[in-house]
Amino acid sequence: MGRKRLKRRLQVVYPDCAGIDVGSREHWVAVDPAVTDESVRCFSSFSDDLEALADWLDSVGVVQVAMESTGVYWIPAYEVLDQRGFEVFLVNARATRQVSGRKSDVLDCQWIWELMSHGLLRGAFRPADKVCTLRAAVRQRATKVADQARCVAHMQKALVQMNVQLDQVVSDLTGKTGMAIVRAIVSGERDPDKLAKLRDCRVRASEQTIARSLRGNWRAEHLFALAQALEHFDFLARQVAECDTRIEQSMAALPVLMSDPPAPGKRLKSMHRSTARQKQLHRALCEVLGVDLTAIPCISVDTALVIAGEIGPDLSRFPTSQHFCSWLTLAPSTCISGGKSLGKKQHKVVNRAGQALKQAASNARASQSFIGACHRARLARMDTSKAIKATAHQLARLIYAMLTQGQPYVEKGMDAHEQQRHHRQLYALQRKARKMGFKLVEAA
Repeated sequence: MGRKRLKRRLQVVYPDCAGIDVGSREHWVAVDPAVTDESVRCFSSFSDDLEALADWLDSVGVVQVAMESTGVYWIPAYEVLDQRGFEVFLVNARATRQVSGRKSDVLDCQWIWELMSHGLLRGAFRPADKVCTLRAAVRQRATKVADQARCVAHMQKALVQMNVQLDQVVSDLTGKTGMAIVRAIVSGERDPDKLAKLRDCRVRASEQTIARSLRGNWRAEHLFALAQALEHFDFLARQVAECDTRIEQSMAALPVLMSDPPAPGKRLKSMHRSTARQKQLHRALCEVLGVDLTAIPCISVDTALVIAGEIGPDLSRFPTSQHFCSWLTLAPSTCISGGKSLGKKQHKVVNRAGQALKQAASNARASQSFIGACHRARLARMDTSKAIKATAHQLARLIYAMLTQGQPYVEKGMDAHEQQRHHRQLYALQRKARKMGFKLVEAA
């Protein structure tokens, strides 16, 4: 008699779960057919139907809910279900792709439920609700700052069209001298000599040079564009200030983890905030995070604010620093087959915290610190983009250790990096000598 082939079945991990196919107008929901005759139902995206959806899931005994991260349409449903006490799993749409065959909303929600019941889906990281409030304010401020940059580009374009070469003598149009001259031009001043007298003493160019650069044609259409760009710039500046106020209010609502924050160990520079506001924000960040992330070289208040908004102080969702770096999209690819890396291009994932760390790592070239020395050594042996990603990975590991262990950052100094490099070179020479049958002897 031949052997009976045993069929291995997938084990049910979440028996009381549901799957939701999220849409802009309606949501299709599937539950276990064994608990109800109508296992698939459709609900509209209106608020009263979302409450009815939560009532129906509660009546059939659902505990876990899995839904796709479709645009921003999942946010209202997620918030309603989370407030009602369900364990909501926000899953990537790539993980719920249907097998080849027919496709419909009914099949999609049933497929999500089946994958979830067998534990084949993992939920995305979403910080606490109060941290999400801070995150929304930080993202809104970043959007307004980007809009301001476009307004500056429009002002510069209008000046160039009038042949006003202010950018040739002033490095920053939004500085004290640049904005004073632009506002005077919009107010009606056309005399280059009078405009040049608005020069700040810190500007290297002389008044005569600035006056030469301000001799333009002053066409009406370009002046109109310049005035509108300046008005839009001022409007956005007021909105950025309002965002800063909302950020401070959101941070005040978070629990305090450090009662006596230390003073900043470096100069806090910002193009859009005053020094007093920077210090106030630094103190609030220390209280919320429990550590001073700005003590790390290259980590500014803006970078620490992005980390506080995108992640928060609780990193218990990430078991190790490797998981944390992978979520930040700073880890190398793991596409391996036959023991070899396939070199497959990773999916493009926008992670604002990871991008902020990359931006901080790009500024490490001139840093006279241990991290700066490590970054310069990487630039000497690899491409710039890879070196920046590796340094950002190093910063992420430091941040993970500080937030999970609550220990302050200790600067090793450039001498420590030189000693490590010397030990590595000595070890490599000894290994090569042993391989060739020789022995290194230290010179007297």
